[in-house]
Amino acid sequence: MRIYISADIEGVGGIAHLASTGPKRIDWETSARQWMTNEVLAAIAACDAAGANEYVITDGHGSAHNLLIDSFPDHSRLIRSWPRPLLQMEAIDQGHYDAAIFIGHHASATMAGGILAHSFTGTFADIRLNGVSQSETSLNVLLAGHYGVPVIFTSGDDCYIAHCQERLPGIETVITKRAIGYSSAESLTPAASCAAIRAGVARALERRASIAPLAQPSHFDLEMDFFSRSQPEMLDYLPCFERRGAFTIGLKVADAVEMMKTISFLSFYQSDGVPKYGF
Repeated sequence: MRIYISADIEGVGGIAHLASTGPKRIDWETSARQWMTNEVLAAIAACDAAGANEYVITDGHGSAHNLLIDSFPDHSRLIRSWPRPLLQMEAIDQGHYDAAIFIGHHASATMAGGILAHSFTGTFADIRLNGVSQSETSLNVLLAGHYGVPVIFTSGDDCYIAHCQERLPGIETVITKRAIGYSSAESLTPAASCAAIRAGVARALERRASIAPLAQPSHFDLEMDFFSRSQPEMLDYLPCFERRGAFTIGLKVADAVEMMKTISFLSFYQSDGVPKYGF
């Protein structure tokens, strides 16, 4: 059994503020990286117990150098750093996966609640597909569905999990904390979060046959709202883009793969050739 794991940090137990999310910040080096790593390892422990023997794990946060690679078993491979065409789902197109698991993901920029809620690199105020606002998770699950991979589990704060239960019926979930505000939380301890994730992943694997890959829409009309007017203004110079408002650009793409590559390009392209880092 081959498992794909996509890991982020904002939904990890104990994380409540930017102080925990990156280098030279209070918690990151001493604690937060370890909390994130341990939650992924808890998921792996449940998968091992169910007979899985191979893992591909994407580090999907910040510099993408968060997960402590020396902590992982030899039957796993880690994807690190940026840029990459499929963002938090890089390598989902490489061979067959029996299931995908999300650890530590978060709410989108447009949701009223959710700890450190945002959409990808912070470039976007909103991303819509066929007129419906999307989160990183809903777009990632759609991409997994393109390759026939069911996303069976996710963890994060209560606002994020409510979104997942509404948009992704059947998915198994674990709430690691309650969002009090954008940067405040009532959290499980890291150990309790790991125990809950291990149990939740075990439940998901027991019924993975009943969780189908997300169906693909008949067409892909992608709209992105930026925080700045300059990006849509200049993207409108290109024939594939259509300016649909002061802050909005749109285009039609062929499928979920083209959609994600477009988002990746707009997130990371730098005219000086030096990649931008950071989710």
